[in-house]
Amino acid sequence: MQPLALQLPQRYVRHGCDAAEAPLDDVLSELNDCDWDPSTLARRLPCLVRQAASLAPSQRANCLIGLRRSWERHRAELDISAWKSLLELASAWSYWPLVIAVGESLRPTHRLDDALLLYLCEAYYVVGEVDAAIDLAVAMQIACPARQGHAATYRHLVAWRDWRRCTLPMTGIVSDEDALYLEPLGHHHVSDFRWQYYDPAIAQLCCLPDFKTTDDWHAWLDDAHSRDDHRFAIMHRSWGFIGSVGLTLHGDVGFFYYWLGRDFQGYGFGPDAATQLLAAAHRHAGMRCCYAKVYDYNTPSRKALEKMGFLDTGIRAAAPNNDQMFYRLGPGEAMAHITTELHALLQYMNSDVQAAVPLTNLSL
Repeated sequence: MQPLALQLPQRYVRHGCDAAEAPLDDVLSELNDCDWDPSTLARRLPCLVRQAASLAPSQRANCLIGLRRSWERHRAELDISAWKSLLELASAWSYWPLVIAVGESLRPTHRLDDALLLYLCEAYYVVGEVDAAIDLAVAMQIACPARQGHAATYRHLVAWRDWRRCTLPMTGIVSDEDALYLEPLGHHHVSDFRWQYYDPAIAQLCCLPDFKTTDDWHAWLDDAHSRDDHRFAIMHRSWGFIGSVGLTLHGDVGFFYYWLGRDFQGYGFGPDAATQLLAAAHRHAGMRCCYAKVYDYNTPSRKALEKMGFLDTGIRAAAPNNDQMFYRLGPGEAMAHITTELHALLQYMNSDVQAAVPLTNLSL
């Protein structure tokens, strides 16, 4: 079974603000008005860190853009104290590429306390640089051998690395120049998932749960892995976690889905991530063909599937789900074969949605 999420220190001293401190919305408005000017950012960073948990998911993308712009253009104008606060804030908002950028800039010349080192370790862990996370955990053990938590962190990361090696490999599929890559979805991605999944349209269009509690999400992920389903985080090298893609295999037949956070839709990221997954399944798992399901009114997703080479099978789901259509990617086959193949796949998946064409009506 996949290791549970690594336990890390609490980030926030308190939530919200006191009477003498400006509300988060006012602080963000001030920063937007000054285009995240470095002097204003430095002055407001302590307040942002204290109120980080109050950020609404719909506000996050704009904040990440502002933080990234300030770091790339004005880092020399920020003192070391501001750098450390920026690292903590980026961690609170799950902006892992920035955590890594700031942490790697600080470590060669400045001592970081355990909390900041653990945030950097978590960043490596989440984005898939597990060897870097393990190296950092070893360095922390050497520096403070009496602290049992560092040894536990090391053991957890090694367990994750070993489990990760058993997942569908991406060898030969992705290069370092690609903006996107896939990382096995783990329990430690729960906060990243939550940031992107806030739009209820995602659950509705992808027929996914609404996850009323965090425990519901962990149970869903455990169930997927217990059935050997493949679940991946879609990682953007500049922005981190932006969505998820999943694949169920029944023999050489697959069924896949993907979703993207609202701020990352419309840029072609979904088809790019799905193409990586399907290529890996074809190369490393022997997948011959793959199905997908989409609502008939979801024109963007239908166009995305067609862009990847999927064809409308002409088969709809049975009532009351007859507004859903099945698409297929693979070698051409007779309709009788496709229908039989699809029925077998849906039965294997124990799907609530079934094909409208009954097997008894087929002329084989």
